[in-house]
Amino acid sequence: MRGFTHYISGLAAATFFAALVGDLRLGILIPVIAAAAAYFPDFVDFKFGKFFARRDYEIDPAPWDEKKHYAPKLVKISELSEKNRYQFFAVEGKVEEILVRGSGKLTYKVLREDGTEETVTDSYNSIVFTLNDGTGKITVEAFGDDYEFFEEEFGKIEEGREMLVFGYVDVDEDGSLKLVVSDAPHPQGIAETIARAIEEAYHEGERIVKIHNIRLPGDVYRQFFVHLDPPKREVRVEMGPIVTPGGVAITDKPPEYRRYGIAKVSVPFIKTYPKPTRIDSFSGPEIAFRRATFKGKTVVKDRFLPWHHGFSHSLTMGIIIGLVVFAFFKLIGYSHATELAIASMIGQWLHVFEDQLGFMGSNLLPPITKDVIPGFKLGESGSGLTNFSTAWLMIAFMIWNFNRFTDPRPIPMSDAKLLLLLAWPSIIGFGIAILRSFKLRREIAELMDYYTNLEAFEELEEVGGI
Repeated sequence: MRGFTHYISGLAAATFFAALVGDLRLGILIPVIAAAAAYFPDFVDFKFGKFFARRDYEIDPAPWDEKKHYAPKLVKISELSEKNRYQFFAVEGKVEEILVRGSGKLTYKVLREDGTEETVTDSYNSIVFTLNDGTGKITVEAFGDDYEFFEEEFGKIEEGREMLVFGYVDVDEDGSLKLVVSDAPHPQGIAETIARAIEEAYHEGERIVKIHNIRLPGDVYRQFFVHLDPPKREVRVEMGPIVTPGGVAITDKPPEYRRYGIAKVSVPFIKTYPKPTRIDSFSGPEIAFRRATFKGKTVVKDRFLPWHHGFSHSLTMGIIIGLVVFAFFKLIGYSHATELAIASMIGQWLHVFEDQLGFMGSNLLPPITKDVIPGFKLGESGSGLTNFSTAWLMIAFMIWNFNRFTDPRPIPMSDAKLLLLLAWPSIIGFGIAILRSFKLRREIAELMDYYTNLEAFEELEEVGGI
């Protein structure tokens, strides 16, 4: 659930106590502490936990320019190396020599929606030239749609011309670097790094991968998707369109010849969520790949945001919060410290329960429980439907509590009737969410059923993972 929903839930928890409602009506805002307690788990994770979490790989497809805080980063040619392969940069220099200007046929593989590959051959125009920025020189290639855009943007490319070129770094067969004109990084680097992390996790136990997003000028983002395909034993990454922070596409996707990156994985792995991971606005995700046993077979499992939903999202933490709140407010002489402590504990527990409605689940009672208990899969954390339904229900509780703790009651109606009248939108919302969840649960069940067919894994091993 979103932070706002949790905060509202904490407020609602406080209104179940007549003494705290009385304080609020007198303008004493101390009961709001319960709302802060309800938000506390996310505050700890996102303000502290994520910065102290271990990362084995940081995938940054398009490093930000330090001054502008968006990509592409303007670099000197001498700063580039083979480590930057497939990353998106900008280089400013002088066209030193036109090496090739011509046309031909380009053959490449594309992925169809059903996951099959197709070999496509297109005609293309191209230009290859060397660019010198005073620190070194690099070969620049532009072909296909990118060549058309390149000439349209800069006109005819001539020797001696000063220009700013942006594209992704690649390595030629002879080991020399080149810059391929493009408006996005090549996804192959992302796919290869994730595949390497999965293989290392299989042998070493765990690898945590941080995937940075691609922020572009104008506060827009290049959207891309990471798809783990256990049956084919491959990682596929697809570059998508440029989108607004809200995820609305404002451009087409990149040309197909540089839209996909595919890397094979030599070990069995399973994916616990049947949708690809989407990266666009906000910060990119972190995924832990952990060695696990599934139906007696050693595999690698993925775990989204491994630093999230740990101890901070446990019922144990709720008890600690209650004790701390009680001790502090008792010490300063607040007369309703006991009620406030219980409300704060319940607020934190509501956070845990609300998150448990989703997919990630939580480690509910550490140190008694050691691992995360899977969520109820009612909806994703960002689901507008479940967030609205929950927030509305909590507001209904607040109105209901204020009414029943006021004499005479502003709304002269029985408690049960008033609560039903207030809560019906939430009841309908949760009903729709439950119906929708059946489809996703079925997809997950089918995915797990497939994984139980261990012969499929073994057969894949015999034919080399294809």
